[in-house]
Amino acid sequence: MVKIHVLSQKEMIDPLKIKNCVAVVFDVLLATTTITTLFQHGAKKIIPVLNVEEALEVSQHLSENSYILCGEKKGFKVDQFLYPCPLELIKSNIFDKTIILSTTNGTVALNHSLSASFIYASCLLNNHYMAKHLLQNHADKTILIVCAGNHGNFSMEDFLGAGHLIRELYRYAGDEENIHLSDSGAAAYHFYKKFHEKQIMNFFLTSQTGKLLTSLGYRDSITHALQRDMYEVIPILRKEKNPYLENLQIAEKTPVH
Repeated sequence: MVKIHVLSQKEMIDPLKIKNCVAVVFDVLLATTTITTLFQHGAKKIIPVLNVEEALEVSQHLSENSYILCGEKKGFKVDQFLYPCPLELIKSNIFDKTIILSTTNGTVALNHSLSASFIYASCLLNNHYMAKHLLQNHADKTILIVCAGNHGNFSMEDFLGAGHLIRELYRYAGDEENIHLSDSGAAAYHFYKKFHEKQIMNFFLTSQTGKLLTSLGYRDSITHALQRDMYEVIPILRKEKNPYLENLQIAEKTPVH
């Protein structure tokens, strides 16, 4: 039986309690959507860092022209960094590049999850394939869905992302008795199921982050983040001395009907 629990914000992560869990991190607007999109468009690896200072320090150990600095602080662009908007970044030469990524919530959540057995980044774009991968490879583990949240607050779009992943897990599991949801997992699942497409779009646009992104001219990236089942990408965090994300190579790609 697959056990699924949801944390509504990164500040709830307890490193000791998650040691035997599989963590799936969501920062739908925008870090995990950006990560997934960059891998789809050929990025080599992504180094999620805690802050801008760490990003600059990491860059000192990489060869010139092999990396791109990308980041925001409290939603705003950092000087000499590209803004972590997926649709803007894929216009740059990201193929085979290392992306050093610093965000206020998503990359922090990934780093705070390092004690988990496995750490993945997911979003609406790849939840369909992530669910299949989780059931095929981690059915004996507790799956902990981590919503990054926003500056220590609840984030509606991350909770909707968690609910969508749970729906996809149900689709692949076949028998609902094979999945056990905690109360928070059940809340996320039913929250997602309750709303029509236009309502979900409205949630994204009127969320705190959605309003900020719209004011900065990135409304198209919100629309992009709402798309489902687009990318067969499984970003996994490799826990080395300097942790980095890579696209887990799937040996056999099974068409989804």
